[in-house]
Amino acid sequence: MRQELGTSVQVDAHALISDADITHFREQGFVFPRMGLPAEDAAWMRETIEKVFRDNSDWAGITRMPHIPLREGQEEGVKGGEDLFKIAIHPTLIAAASRLIGPNLIMWGGEIFAKPAGTGKRTPWHQDCYNPAVKAGPGRKLPQSAQIWIAVDDVDPDNGSLSFVAGTGRDGPIHHEQRKEMRDLLNFEVDTSGINEHRIVHSTMPSGHFSVHDLFVVHGANANVSGRRRAGLTFHYMAAEDVYDRSFGAAIGSGRDKPAPIAARPIWLVLGENQVPQNDFITGHQNLEDLDAMAEQRRRELNAVLLS
Repeated sequence: MRQELGTSVQVDAHALISDADITHFREQGFVFPRMGLPAEDAAWMRETIEKVFRDNSDWAGITRMPHIPLREGQEEGVKGGEDLFKIAIHPTLIAAASRLIGPNLIMWGGEIFAKPAGTGKRTPWHQDCYNPAVKAGPGRKLPQSAQIWIAVDDVDPDNGSLSFVAGTGRDGPIHHEQRKEMRDLLNFEVDTSGINEHRIVHSTMPSGHFSVHDLFVVHGANANVSGRRRAGLTFHYMAAEDVYDRSFGAAIGSGRDKPAPIAARPIWLVLGENQVPQNDFITGHQNLEDLDAMAEQRRRELNAVLLS
């Protein structure tokens, strides 16, 4: 396994995300960039994910905050999280997010979604705004966030790739029903009677490519009934004009079993400058000084490349 990702921060943001892509993202709620991670970095990601699966026995389903290493003082994370953090601050991902939601970016979360071959559960139709911490900043109607879903395996509808209902959620949150009896990956879902099947777009991506969607577009995935695993790595970026509100304490989050400790989660400024004093970049950073230093170095490098 190669020890490190490529060190270059040079990235052609306009080639990665075109003006037409920006329009599509704003109108439909998602986009499939034409380029993925550089091939060598995608290979490094795959090898790193396989090591995380080997070293963390409970990898199936949802793994929250996989970019956080399990260290003293950390409530979430995985063994090997410091390596996945390097993907979270990858120039390609930050450039894509900046083109779509603006030049001031906070990285605020992530997951591994892994559906084993033949047994991977369905992901119900939902929005990602179930996390109440991400709030619109002063004078803004809705928060701006880019959820980047990276294909670890080749994904298509047969092994349960992500699907989007184009154009949904443009007015913000939709009511979700809690369903304790559900055996799916999540135990909540929007009212499916309002979903127009003709607006559903299924993703098909080779490993290393990614989709980007906003907080409000309705999306989900079929169960994986194929003979192939379907694993995806996600990272979430929000505009630093918005607020990561820690007053909620714990929340249902993206899992069924226990509340997510969102108030204690570390967040990082990864591009531009923070625009809202309420954003707290100290809470949750216990014993993560090396990650803090990596993020700050990358922010300074990308400020010079993307914002000059």
